[in-house]
Amino acid sequence: MHKVTKVGVGLMALGVGVWVAWSAWTRTRKVEPLDVEMNVAAGQTAAQTFKLNYDGLYLIELSSKGAGEAQLAAIDADWSLWSCGQEVKKGSTNEAHSAPGGSRNARVIGDFNGRAGQSYELQFTAGASGLRNPRPRLRVVVSGLAQENLQAANVLVFSTMFICELFGMILVGIGIWGKRAAGEVV
Repeated sequence: MHKVTKVGVGLMALGVGVWVAWSAWTRTRKVEPLDVEMNVAAGQTAAQTFKLNYDGLYLIELSSKGAGEAQLAAIDADWSLWSCGQEVKKGSTNEAHSAPGGSRNARVIGDFNGRAGQSYELQFTAGASGLRNPRPRLRVVVSGLAQENLQAANVLVFSTMFICELFGMILVGIGIWGKRAAGEVV
């Protein structure tokens, strides 16, 4: 086998290896580390623990399939985010919030910069009306911006794989053509 053919096969293997590794890594990313139904009486606090495996901007949302935006807007609650025994951030549903890339049928009530490998506890305290009707879901999701970054990286990895495959096939073709031109048997 000519050197050119070996390099071509190596490039093709590299392209496949990069794509397989990237695909395996992205399948393990949790872009929605918390999604629980909230059923909290007035004045009560519910705490939910979750661990992140992706660095990025995370949104704290209330969502409900059955409730309209007006019902979600009427929910009165306070929240605080803790990590390693320290308060990271806190807020209230009474505060105006406009984070990028919220989900459909959801109301963004806060955001934070999450770090992979870190555990967090989200404490949620219902206001005077409680959280029984509608029963919203409390969600922590990667923001639309962070998801766009993942998609952009996906395009870059695919392009790298494609270029390796293309040049690998060209080099294999040159190696085969070179052997035939030299009169060698393939």
